[in-house]
Formats: sequence, C-alpha cells, structure tokens
Amino acid sequence: MAYGAALFAALGLTPLWLDEILQFGAQRSLSAGNLLYWAQINAGASPLPYLFQHAVVGALGFSTYAARLPAALCSIGAGALFALISERFLKRGRTAALAAFLILPLQFRYGLEARVYSQGLLCALLSLWLFLRLKDRPSPAPAALYGFSVALGLYSQPLTIFPVLAQVAAARKLWRFTLPAAAAGAIAYLPWYALQRAAQAQRAAFEPPVAFFSPHQLAALLHDLAGGGYASSIPLLILAACAIPSRDRLLWWMLPAAIAGPILMDAVFNYFFAARQLIFATPALIFLAAQGADRLRGARTGLALAAALLAVYGVSAAQRDLRLATARKDGLAATADAIVAQLGSRTCFSAVPANQQDFYVFLRPELGGRACGNQAAFAVLLVASQYTRPLDRESAKARLRAQSYRVTRITRIGSSELTLWEPPPFPAQ
Repeated sequence: MAYGAALFAALGLTPLWLDEILQFGAQRSLSAGNLLYWAQINAGASPLPYLFQHAVVGALGFSTYAARLPAALCSIGAGALFALISERFLKRGRTAALAAFLILPLQFRYGLEARVYSQGLLCALLSLWLFLRLKDRPSPAPAALYGFSVALGLYSQPLTIFPVLAQVAAARKLWRFTLPAAAAGAIAYLPWYALQRAAQAQRAAFEPPVAFFSPHQLAALLHDLAGGGYASSIPLLILAACAIPSRDRLLWWMLPAAIAGPILMDAVFNYFFAARQLIFATPALIFLAAQGADRLRGARTGLALAAALLAVYGVSAAQRDLRLATARKDGLAATADAIVAQLGSRTCFSAVPANQQDFYVFLRPELGGRACGNQAAFAVLLVASQYTRPLDRESAKARLRAQSYRVTRITRIGSSELTLWEPPPFPAQ
C-alpha cells in the first residue's frame, strides 16, 4: 500500500524524457496500427506494452501521469507476485526481501517510466510463479498456463525468455511438461518476430551498426546491476554469495542466465548493452541475497555483517530512488518551454537534427506548424539539444551563414542551446 501510494504520487513529478517520448513514436495520437508498426521497427520491441499504454492513455486522455500509469500498475503487480513467490524461497525475512525488491533502483525506475520493462518484469515473475506451481503438480493444465505466460512475457519484452530457459534447464525431471510449454510460448511469438524482421529489413540500409558489450564494460555491469551504483550492487552480491551452497538450484540458474542472456543477444543482433536489460535478473538476485542474510544470522558476527550490508544497500537505494523520482532525465521539456517563450510572430524554429522537432511538438503541441518550412518567417530559432551531434550543429550554422543570417541571441537551457538567427538589416541592439 505504502509503495503504491509513493509510486502514484511520484508519477507526475518530472516531465517525460527522450525514451518515454520515443515509446509513443514521438506523437501523442498514433493509431493502434501505426503504433504497432512503430514497435516493429524498434529493435527488441514487443507490442503488448505499447497497446496497454495506448489503451490507458486513450481512456484517460494524454498526460504524463496517464503515460506512466501502466508501468506503475505493473510494478505494483510485480511486487505482489514477488511476495507470493517468496514463500517458496524464504523461510523468514520475506517482508525485508519484498522491501529490498521494491526499493531496488532498477525496478523502481521502470515503475516510474513510461517504458516496457515493468510489464516485462511482471510477466517474468508470473512465469516463475506458474513454473513453481507446475513443479508441485506436473500435469498438462499447469503446463499450458506456463506456456501461455512464456508467450505473454515474450510479447511484453523478449529478454524474459532467459529466466524461462533457466527454469527449464534446472528442472530436468519436468522436461516432458516444461519443454513443450516453453516451446509453444516461443513459437507463438514467431509471427511477431517475422513481422518485425521484415519491417526492420526495409530500414536496415539506414541503420548504422552499434557497439555491443565488451570486456571493459564489466565494471559498468557491476555498477548498474541493481541500478543504483556500486553501493547498491555489491552488498546484494556479497549477501547472495553467502547463500552458497543454496538448496535452490533454480535461482543459481536464473541469475546468470538473466545476465549473460541479454549480453549474448546483443552480440547476435548487433545491439548496444544497457543496464535495463538486467532487470529480469533482479528477482533471483534479491531472493539469493535474502537467503544469504538469513544464513549469516546463524553465524558469529554474521548478524552485524548482514545488517551493515543491508543498511548500505537500503540507504544507497533510497537515495537513488529519490533522485529517480524528482530529477529530470534530460532538458527536452525545459527546451520546449523555452522555444515557446522565444518564438515571435515572425520566427520559426529549426531543430538539429530535423527529426528532433517532433520531440518538442510532442511536449508542447502548440509548436505544431511553427517549424521552419511550415510557415513564412523572418527569423530562425536554431535549437540544439544534448542529443545533437556537434557535426550536425555546425552544419546547420554553416547553412544559415551561407544565407547571410547572423546570430543575434544565444540562450542556453542546461545542455541545450537556442540561437536566434536573423537576416540583415539587424534590429537595433
């Protein structure tokens, strides 16, 4: 209850940022069909979170709160499932484990952002719960439900398949149920995958290759595993190590699979590694850390060590969560406000690169039609953000100079720069 109240209160504290805007295709009113095509041309995207968000925003009207509400609901649902599952892995300390999971910065962040990962985590936990029920009662009906949850996870976020593979591998005696169920879930995902590959093939010539995970990023992986820096990740890993030997072989299969799997997929599909891909490893990590803390309680000085590690984790996670809830991710919203304030009746704005103008129109719809080329204008307000490459910025300036425009005002909004260009004769200073 307290977590849900805090999450709902924080949904509107910061403006939408780039990744959230892109979740909408940089347009507030895409049709469901166009939204699905947008998901198809995005690497690793699955349709269900887009459609869920589309339905919620359609029902409530567009707002930052409505855009983020689906992620918050999924985060709360993930917490409820985590609490339910914890009875299978923990004899005591379940409340502390749930609290550690809820304040985990990586989990908390995607409960606050209008993205897909919270829904994926919910589906991953649903698959784990159904897998445990299948272990208790191996039969076709629970296996069918498990297979359905696998498909649901894939249609929410493809990386959910790696915990599933670990579950199947860890329970060899159940293969006659788990293998057909997991295979059926994966096969059900193939139509979307085929459509996605076909859509992306049409754009492949325009998409540059990207760098994926490399050995020098190991420190970054450790830093970002929990989403809150070393002070969050290292205490959890130390506590998890204290759980060795663990009676729960399943968790030791799931944790490395959910870390190594995304890295391998990035390498295969030439995609960049991002810490958010580790979110599906977090349930196993928290369960193992809770087991380790419980084991330490029975050792001399172990209780003090466990308490110290949990305190370090709790303080660092809480600080990070507070920042996630209150600090702006980028300056696009402030830049959009500044554009509105500086546009005169004879001024148009030109974003660098040009496709960024959609971001500002998304944030401030009144800018629609005010981009250069859409209206007759005397002056040009050139807008460069933190996402603008220096080469693009200099090329835009060179084009204006070639047309005899000169700079009459420069305004900096964080990492953004708004430059007013006017042709001669210049107005009096």
